[in-house]
Amino acid sequence: MNTVPIYEVKNKLPLFMHQAEETGPVFISRRNQPVGVLLSFEDYNRMINRSRKETILDKAAEFRRKTAGLITNEEIDKIFDVRDYSTEGTSWENDIFEGVFSN
Repeated sequence: MNTVPIYEVKNKLPLFMHQAEETGPVFISRRNQPVGVLLSFEDYNRMINRSRKETILDKAAEFRRKTAGLITNEEIDKIFDVRDYSTEGTSWENDIFEGVFSN
């Protein structure tokens, strides 16, 4: 782990940027306390892509792109509709239970 004081980074930024690209993150300190990290663009993108979780909206957008012209937007909206349609004041679990076990 390479840690350098902030005043040194200020004076030699190109050197430390090259070092971050070649050998990995360069940690920056002020008064012996860590205050920042210099990353290569590649390391940054790898970190961002690893931590991002796909949402149902991402999946819906991808589905829309793949089925453009084959299915209408209204039909796609129905497929990805995740709203709770349970009776007011109850949960969807209660509605299912009532539907299965009621006389």
